Amino acid sequence: MRLLWIGILILLFVSLASLISDGRSANLIQRSWVAASSVIPETILTDFQHASARYTARLFASLPEPFREKMSQKMWSAVELVTFRSLVLLHLVPALLLPLLIGFLEGWWTRASQRSLIKIHSPMRFSLALTGLELIPIMALLWVTAPIAIPAMMLVLLIAVFAMFNTRNLILHAPTQF
Repeated sequence: MRLLWIGILILLFVSLASLISDGRSANLIQRSWVAASSVIPETILTDFQHASARYTARLFASLPEPFREKMSQKMWSAVELVTFRSLVLLHLVPALLLPLLIGFLEGWWTRASQRSLIKIHSPMRFSLALTGLELIPIMALLWVTAPIAIPAMMLVLLIAVFAMFNTRNLILHAPTQF
Protein backbone atom coordinates (compact mmCIF):
# COMPACT_ATOMS: atom_id res chain seq x y z
CA MET A 1 0.00 0.00 0.00
CA ARG A 2 2.82 2.39 0.80
CA LEU A 3 4.34 1.65 -2.58
CA LEU A 4 1.10 2.75 -4.23
CA TRP A 5 1.15 6.07 -2.37
CA ILE A 6 4.82 6.63 -3.17
CA GLY A 7 4.11 5.94 -6.84
CA ILE A 8 1.18 8.35 -6.85
CA LEU A 9 3.25 11.06 -5.18
CA ILE A 10 6.05 10.59 -7.72
CA LEU A 11 3.50 10.70 -10.56
CA LEU A 12 2.08 13.94 -9.16
CA PHE A 13 5.53 15.56 -8.96
CA VAL A 14 6.49 14.35 -12.44
CA SER A 15 3.23 15.69 -13.83
CA LEU A 16 3.80 19.07 -12.21
CA ALA A 17 7.44 19.18 -13.37
CA SER A 18 6.38 18.32 -16.91
CA LEU A 19 3.79 21.06 -16.82
CA ILE A 20 6.36 23.61 -15.65
CA SER A 21 9.17 22.58 -18.00
CA ASP A 22 6.96 22.30 -21.06
CA GLY A 23 6.24 25.55 -22.87
CA ARG A 24 2.74 24.54 -23.90
CA SER A 25 0.97 25.67 -20.71
CA ALA A 26 -0.58 28.72 -22.37
CA ASN A 27 -2.03 26.45 -25.06
CA LEU A 28 -3.34 24.10 -22.37
CA ILE A 29 -5.10 27.00 -20.63
CA GLN A 30 -7.02 27.77 -23.80
CA ARG A 31 -7.91 24.11 -24.42
CA SER A 32 -8.94 23.65 -20.78
CA TRP A 33 -11.10 26.74 -21.00
CA VAL A 34 -12.80 25.46 -24.15
CA ALA A 35 -13.28 21.99 -22.65
CA ALA A 36 -14.76 23.42 -19.45
CA SER A 37 -17.18 25.59 -21.42
CA SER A 38 -19.33 22.53 -22.13
CA VAL A 39 -19.84 22.01 -18.38
CA ILE A 40 -19.72 25.49 -16.85
CA PRO A 41 -21.53 28.65 -18.10
CA GLU A 42 -19.49 31.29 -19.92
CA THR A 43 -19.97 33.99 -17.26
CA ILE A 44 -18.50 31.79 -14.54
CA LEU A 45 -15.65 30.73 -16.83
CA THR A 46 -14.68 34.31 -17.58
CA ASP A 47 -14.71 35.02 -13.84
CA PHE A 48 -12.46 31.99 -13.33
CA GLN A 49 -10.10 33.15 -16.05
CA HIS A 50 -9.75 36.61 -14.51
CA ALA A 51 -9.51 35.18 -10.97
CA SER A 52 -6.78 32.73 -11.96
CA ALA A 53 -4.72 35.59 -13.42
CA ARG A 54 -5.22 37.63 -10.21
CA TYR A 55 -4.34 34.68 -7.95
CA THR A 56 -1.24 33.92 -9.99
CA ALA A 57 -0.13 37.55 -9.84
CA ARG A 58 -0.73 37.60 -6.07
CA LEU A 59 1.30 34.40 -5.64
CA PHE A 60 4.25 35.75 -7.60
CA ALA A 61 4.03 39.11 -5.82
CA SER A 62 4.47 37.34 -2.50
CA LEU A 63 7.77 35.76 -3.61
CA PRO A 64 11.10 37.53 -3.02
CA GLU A 65 12.42 39.56 -5.95
CA PRO A 66 15.25 37.20 -7.10
CA PHE A 67 12.93 34.19 -7.19
CA ARG A 68 10.18 36.16 -8.87
CA GLU A 69 12.45 37.17 -11.74
CA LYS A 70 13.80 33.66 -12.26
CA MET A 71 10.56 31.76 -11.89
CA SER A 72 7.97 34.06 -13.39
CA GLN A 73 9.06 33.50 -16.99
CA LYS A 74 8.90 29.70 -16.81
CA MET A 75 6.14 29.13 -14.32
CA TRP A 76 3.58 31.87 -14.94
CA SER A 77 1.38 29.98 -17.39
CA ALA A 78 1.77 26.68 -15.52
CA VAL A 79 0.66 28.23 -12.22
CA GLU A 80 -2.19 29.99 -13.99
CA LEU A 81 -3.33 26.67 -15.51
CA VAL A 82 -3.20 24.90 -12.15
CA THR A 83 -5.14 27.76 -10.56
CA PHE A 84 -7.77 27.74 -13.31
CA ARG A 85 -8.25 23.98 -13.05
CA SER A 86 -8.47 24.23 -9.27
CA LEU A 87 -11.23 26.83 -9.57
CA VAL A 88 -13.09 24.60 -12.04
CA LEU A 89 -12.70 21.66 -9.66
CA LEU A 90 -14.09 23.71 -6.76
CA HIS A 91 -17.08 24.64 -8.91
CA LEU A 92 -17.71 20.96 -9.73
CA VAL A 93 -17.69 19.77 -6.08
CA PRO A 94 -21.50 19.41 -5.85
CA ALA A 95 -21.46 17.20 -8.94
CA LEU A 96 -18.72 15.13 -7.33
CA LEU A 97 -20.53 14.78 -3.99
CA LEU A 98 -23.78 13.53 -5.52
CA PRO A 99 -22.34 10.12 -6.56
CA LEU A 100 -21.05 9.65 -2.99
CA LEU A 101 -24.59 10.15 -1.72
CA ILE A 102 -25.98 7.76 -4.33
CA GLY A 103 -23.43 5.10 -3.41
CA PHE A 104 -24.15 5.56 0.29
CA LEU A 105 -27.89 5.18 -0.22
CA GLU A 106 -27.48 2.15 -2.48
CA GLY A 107 -25.08 0.46 -0.04
CA TRP A 108 -27.36 1.18 2.90
CA TRP A 109 -30.41 -0.17 1.03
CA THR A 110 -28.56 -3.29 -0.14
CA ARG A 111 -27.23 -3.98 3.32
CA ALA A 112 -30.66 -3.51 4.91
CA SER A 113 -32.48 -5.68 2.39
CA GLN A 114 -29.88 -8.48 2.38
CA ARG A 115 -29.07 -8.55 6.08
CA SER A 116 -29.77 -12.27 6.34
CA LEU A 117 -27.52 -13.06 3.36
CA ILE A 118 -24.47 -11.17 4.59
CA LYS A 119 -22.98 -13.42 7.23
CA ILE A 120 -19.28 -12.95 6.63
CA HIS A 121 -17.47 -9.63 6.61
CA SER A 122 -15.22 -9.36 3.57
CA PRO A 123 -12.06 -7.51 4.67
CA MET A 124 -10.58 -7.61 1.17
CA ARG A 125 -13.59 -5.93 -0.45
CA PHE A 126 -13.82 -3.41 2.38
CA SER A 127 -10.12 -2.61 1.97
CA LEU A 128 -10.44 -2.24 -1.81
CA ALA A 129 -13.43 0.06 -1.40
CA LEU A 130 -11.54 2.19 1.10
CA THR A 131 -8.54 2.41 -1.24
CA GLY A 132 -10.82 3.35 -4.14
CA LEU A 133 -12.32 6.18 -2.11
CA GLU A 134 -8.85 7.38 -1.14
CA LEU A 135 -7.86 7.58 -4.80
CA ILE A 136 -10.58 10.12 -5.64
CA PRO A 137 -8.70 13.21 -4.35
CA ILE A 138 -5.53 11.90 -5.98
CA MET A 139 -7.31 11.68 -9.35
CA ALA A 140 -8.53 15.24 -8.88
CA LEU A 141 -5.00 16.47 -8.08
CA LEU A 142 -3.59 14.63 -11.07
CA TRP A 143 -6.22 16.29 -13.27
CA VAL A 144 -5.24 19.70 -11.91
CA THR A 145 -1.54 19.12 -12.68
CA ALA A 146 -1.90 17.06 -15.87
CA PRO A 147 0.27 18.34 -18.74
CA ILE A 148 -2.49 17.36 -21.19
CA ALA A 149 -5.98 18.70 -21.79
CA ILE A 150 -8.50 16.34 -20.19
CA PRO A 151 -12.13 17.49 -20.30
CA ALA A 152 -13.77 18.25 -16.97
CA MET A 153 -16.70 16.03 -17.94
CA MET A 154 -14.35 13.04 -18.12
CA LEU A 155 -13.05 13.81 -14.64
CA VAL A 156 -16.60 14.05 -13.26
CA LEU A 157 -17.61 10.74 -14.86
CA LEU A 158 -14.49 8.93 -13.66
CA ILE A 159 -14.85 10.19 -10.11
CA ALA A 160 -18.60 9.43 -10.16
CA VAL A 161 -17.97 5.81 -11.07
CA PHE A 162 -15.30 5.43 -8.40
CA ALA A 163 -17.43 7.18 -5.79
CA MET A 164 -20.63 5.22 -6.40
CA PHE A 165 -19.14 1.75 -6.52
CA ASN A 166 -16.61 2.21 -3.75
CA THR A 167 -19.04 3.92 -1.37
CA ARG A 168 -21.56 1.15 -1.97
CA ASN A 169 -18.96 -1.54 -1.31
CA LEU A 170 -17.65 0.28 1.75
CA ILE A 171 -21.12 0.38 3.31
CA LEU A 172 -22.02 -3.14 2.21
CA HIS A 173 -18.83 -4.83 3.44
CA ALA A 174 -18.25 -2.82 6.61
CA PRO A 175 -17.56 -4.94 9.67
CA THR A 176 -20.61 -5.57 11.86
CA GLN A 177 -21.75 -7.74 14.69
CA PHE A 178 -24.49 -10.26 13.90
